[in-house]
Amino acid sequence: MFKHVVSKLLLILFLTTGSQFASAVSIKIGFNDTAYDEATAALFKIVFERSGYNVNQIKGDPGPLLDMLEQGEIDVYVTAWLPNTHASEFVDFEDTLKLITPLYDGAQSYFAVPRYIPKKHLATIDDLAKADIKEKIDSAIVTDKRTRATSKQTEDVLSAYGLNESGYTVEALESAEWLAAIESKLEEKQWFVIPLTKPHLFDTTKKFRRLKDTKNVFKVKDTAWLVGNKKTSKKIADHIYQILTKMELSTQWIAEIERMAHDENWPYYVAARVWMAEHPYTVEYWISGE
Repeated sequence: MFKHVVSKLLLILFLTTGSQFASAVSIKIGFNDTAYDEATAALFKIVFERSGYNVNQIKGDPGPLLDMLEQGEIDVYVTAWLPNTHASEFVDFEDTLKLITPLYDGAQSYFAVPRYIPKKHLATIDDLAKADIKEKIDSAIVTDKRTRATSKQTEDVLSAYGLNESGYTVEALESAEWLAAIESKLEEKQWFVIPLTKPHLFDTTKKFRRLKDTKNVFKVKDTAWLVGNKKTSKKIADHIYQILTKMELSTQWIAEIERMAHDENWPYYVAARVWMAEHPYTVEYWISGE
């Protein structure tokens, strides 16, 4: 009983106050320029700050960030989707970098359509080439500029399924413009297809369903990893490093943080703090010594 009370008090202090002791150690977090990785990085920023570290964040693309991690210019990287999505970028660093912990499973990109489109008419990516579908569906596939890997995969899908010849095109929009366009299409009950990722804020709704990828262009599901370099474990205090290794997440949780940031117009840092306050037992597990 006493141990449980102490654990609760530690949790409250962790969420509501920073360290009383100024730390000379600065931690640099590098994260991919995507909404889901920014949401994930916000959780780590909070954990480090509550533990007394000064935190800087750098966002970019996987290749340059992994190079910065190897050179020691950043201390941890969020996130490497392996063994598929980021395999080509990670292969050059697999002997020098360290996979600290798997953050969540089921990371994947896929084609999706609104649920109001009957599945009997449109169930697979192959179906997009059918004449009756092409008559009804918007042939312009819009992507979010922030999800560069998914945009590249979309081009690969169009090529693999011959959808370029069927008149489909790809247009990348800024995130806010992309979301506004999708919401407008949904409101008007338009027929359209978009590439989505898991995690994504749309995961918190039932608005979309996945199209079957019969050619397996999107590959199998990945695991999202927190990555460090050879000096990461030496730079971070042992008990803090142990917290990092226990930070098991899920695509649903990351989607929830994305959703809060979007709906409330909050910075991801604020949304992450609110999420942590709403999931005290999860945070308690992270910071406990058990």
